[in-house]
Amino acid sequence: MAEGAPGPAPAWRNIDELAELVGAYCWLEHRVFELAGAWASGGAGGDDVAAAAALQVWCAAASRRHGALAARWAERLPVRAGVDPAELVRAPAGPLAGALEALADGSGGPGPVGALVAAVLPRVGGIYGAHLASASPVSEGSVLEVLVEARRVLAGEIRGGQALLEALPGAAEGGAGLGEAIERAFDATRVFPAVRAS
Repeated sequence: MAEGAPGPAPAWRNIDELAELVGAYCWLEHRVFELAGAWASGGAGGDDVAAAAALQVWCAAASRRHGALAARWAERLPVRAGVDPAELVRAPAGPLAGALEALADGSGGPGPVGALVAAVLPRVGGIYGAHLASASPVSEGSVLEVLVEARRVLAGEIRGGQALLEALPGAAEGGAGLGEAIERAFDATRVFPAVRAS
């Protein structure tokens, strides 16, 4: 494509497709809210007490932010006769729910939090970026607003989480296997625009 040429036209999503995406986003943000909240209340592990406490505070703040994003997505679920918006909030078909459940089974120590920071949050940011690039400002204006905000939140969380994890020995190694499993699960989950086969 020549420089300065307009990009591809945004994809037109019908209301059912948009409802499926927004419902999956709401579910995903709520799941991150639950994970980070459990880790904040249960301790983030590690031998360095100060670093572990800082990571626990980071988890609490991340939980709050993702809870707020889940609520913003819930506000954007379509309201139609005969359709309960709460029933639209569900895990997408595929292995992602199981992979996040495996992450939840972790103690919340540096390994699972590292997988959240290195695998989950960047993948969610990529999904939101792909949707943002393909969204129609006419039919998805309110969704675009949340996508922009969520990408900003995710970028800050990734930076902050990486900085905290660097102070905790074993964080990268402990989360590597979990992170790889999560990345495979995102790749195999086809509802999201960033992972659809072209």
